[in-house]
Amino acid sequence: MKKIEIMNKKIIKELSLLLIGIALFSCSDDFLEVKPQAAENSASFYLTQEHANQALTVAYSRFNLVGVWDVDIMQRLGDIPSDDAEAGGEDITDVPSLQDYGRLTPLPTDGVLSDVYGTLYSGIYFSNIAIAEVPGIKETDPMADPVLIDRRVAEAKFLRAINYFYLTMIYGGVPYVDHVLGSDEYMQPRADIKKIYELIETDLKEAIDVLPERSGWGADLGRASKGAAKALLARTLLFESSYAKNYGGKDARFDGMSERWAESLKYSEEVINSGEYELIGINGEKYETWRGPETNGYRYIFTSDGDNSKEGVFEIQCVQEGLGWSAARGNAIAQWSGARYYTNDEGTSTTTGMWGFGVPTQAAWDAFDDGDPRRDASMVREGGNDSIQMTSDKWYRYSFEHCITNIYSTKWEASYVEFKGAGGPWHSAPQNVRLIRISEVYLNAAEAAFMLGQTDKALAYVNKVRERARNCGTTGKPAALSSITHQDIINEYRVEFVSEGKRFYDLVRWGKAAEALNATTTADGFPREFIVGKHEFHPIPQREVTLSNGVLEQYEGW
Repeated sequence: MKKIEIMNKKIIKELSLLLIGIALFSCSDDFLEVKPQAAENSASFYLTQEHANQALTVAYSRFNLVGVWDVDIMQRLGDIPSDDAEAGGEDITDVPSLQDYGRLTPLPTDGVLSDVYGTLYSGIYFSNIAIAEVPGIKETDPMADPVLIDRRVAEAKFLRAINYFYLTMIYGGVPYVDHVLGSDEYMQPRADIKKIYELIETDLKEAIDVLPERSGWGADLGRASKGAAKALLARTLLFESSYAKNYGGKDARFDGMSERWAESLKYSEEVINSGEYELIGINGEKYETWRGPETNGYRYIFTSDGDNSKEGVFEIQCVQEGLGWSAARGNAIAQWSGARYYTNDEGTSTTTGMWGFGVPTQAAWDAFDDGDPRRDASMVREGGNDSIQMTSDKWYRYSFEHCITNIYSTKWEASYVEFKGAGGPWHSAPQNVRLIRISEVYLNAAEAAFMLGQTDKALAYVNKVRERARNCGTTGKPAALSSITHQDIINEYRVEFVSEGKRFYDLVRWGKAAEALNATTTADGFPREFIVGKHEFHPIPQREVTLSNGVLEQYEGW
């Protein structure tokens, strides 16, 4: 993790001893075969407080596997299948599988599905090891701080919970693994989503009881905190409530779900009222960043200068350190989403070295009020006045010659000096990936309050998010709302989190995916067909189905 002891190079090198022979991306036969060896060695490893620190380091390190969390989970699976983004790239032959996700026709054999599935389960695997082994260190290390040991276990429970939350959001019901599996336990069927949610809830409540607030970690930035656990629990309860409201009694995949809006609101408000977080820029503050000395708060939070600000509830810690392919711990989404072309000094369209995937749609552009500064911070359209940094001191106009929507995403742009100028591979941009921001907690609270009939409270929370946006600009937009509907809340989620990988998952939980997507075609004219009962979730990787000898089954339609 950035700026803290647990992610320094010395520990990463030590952790390599733990990782030798362990497959990182799937539950393949090889992956299963090494577990007994790891189990034999565990008795001689989990003995000291330093071992506890290292066990958590490897669990956190799953967030930094090349492009999985930001490019695959957020962009490929969360944005491109929605009405907010197109696959983009050079043309429709550029990474055909991206086009498949945009058309809602992904193949269960696509390797990205395996990468995501395996990465999330590897996070669960290492969390399970820590949960099982770290408590015993109190007995084997007389110098160990028992409070810190308990915190390490609580962190592991948070990490197991967030991995499971994303697994269920992407795949629906998945195998329930709450311990390190024995050799006769590998063939696991899907569990009900509700059963996984029960484990998530238990883990998070136990973590909440132990974890400190964000400020309680001091300089140990980026660790799971009480606020992060509460925010994730509130979001999980919001998803359960939405699933129950929109699918309950009609779709067996959501059996057991119930509407728990009051509990979701409770945990959201505890985070909002904790004093640990704030909507950065709400008072019109300006910040020094690579974009200039007068960067508004909304743009600031997506720069490396804004890493671990009070906006961030939980962030993937990224750093540009100039290391090679396997050692890089930066983000990949800057490379994937950055504008593909600029106009050089001769007026010729020239490659930036970025790839221009996940380009925003015209519908996403139109969702903003004209003058909303969040739009200018998130995207640029042909004919606009924005420029792109291509050297340490030179800026150029964007070129849209190969952009299918004539709009590029700018939310994840990185400083040339920090990224390209610093060397390193394409997945080494420096700014953190924001998984949970405080504005999301405000909107989660607004939605839960609205569903409880507390419309005044819902209106206040939405207007708080709009106030921050308004004060980051000079146009007076977006104006405060005088009344509130559920559609207003849906619209606010859309514009606040465009290009952050939430849109498709939210459309599904609201039961609005078919309505939103079946009325559209991709920019190259392919008609989308969202099939209710199928497309709510992506397919389980076919290789996992095959390896399970049919115990693990696809949902109908896949």
